[in-house]
Amino acid sequence: MPVVTQALEIKNAYVRGLPPNQRNTAAFFTVENAGAEAVELQAGSSAAAAQLEIHAHRHQNGMMSMQMQSSVRVEAGQSLRFVPGGYHLMLIDLKRPLKEGESVSFSLRTADGEELSVTAPVISVLNEASALNDIIGNQP
Repeated sequence: MPVVTQALEIKNAYVRGLPPNQRNTAAFFTVENAGAEAVELQAGSSAAAAQLEIHAHRHQNGMMSMQMQSSVRVEAGQSLRFVPGGYHLMLIDLKRPLKEGESVSFSLRTADGEELSVTAPVISVLNEASALNDIIGNQP
């Protein structure tokens, strides 16, 4: 179910389910800004992990790396996708293994302090293709 607050809407959220020995995972979703002004979005918190961070994948000198972002800007009338290989929300130091079919709650914050609460299903990395398709749509 989409999360709507002021001009922002969080859609198609899910958390990647990984083998139980993994201490970190990622959440993916689309943020739509239907408002007339850009919004700065920051990582919030989750009872499932010690820390949340927004990361972006970067390609530099033929190498791919992740870089933490203090915030991301969602322009007015635009959407921003959090997808594998792009922006994503890292759940760091999981408090317990996450199982497919469970739900995970996490929050995002706007720069002005508004908290957006999101509840997302855990989808195994082996089964995430259809969830990812909901975020990116049918692109060639």
